[in-house]
Amino acid sequence: MIVPPHPAAGGPAASATTSRVPIRVRFAETDLMAIVHHGSHLLYVEEARVEYLRRRGARYQDWIARDMHFPVVDQRVRYRAAARFADELVVLTWVGNVTRVSLRFDYQILRGEQVLAEAYTTLACVNGQHVPRPIERSVLDQVLSPETCP
Repeated sequence: MIVPPHPAAGGPAASATTSRVPIRVRFAETDLMAIVHHGSHLLYVEEARVEYLRRRGARYQDWIARDMHFPVVDQRVRYRAAARFADELVVLTWVGNVTRVSLRFDYQILRGEQVLAEAYTTLACVNGQHVPRPIERSVLDQVLSPETCP
């Protein structure tokens, strides 16, 4: 099977709005060799995605009140180098793709300038009955806007 290039491999497009979220590796996120456990990377990108949205004034509670939910329906991490206990990392986050009913967030996990991992998560927009629904324009505008909150 031929695996296509990872969406985050080239970094964000020049026009993409991004967030840089710092994360320090905690001991509980490592294995017996003090290397970050592969599953911890998904926690890092989730934290970065929530922070990306917060910095744009987006609140899940507001979306739920409008009967919009955004479950993760696809995710991938490509590991390039190990992170270790106490490393100071930055997760670079941007919206990589938008469809009528989904958002794909792309990520790079960095230590300094070194890319340790590339990832993406795709979130589908569904209603309370888990039926796909279009993403409202106001939500899309908010998600694609520059940071407004510190």
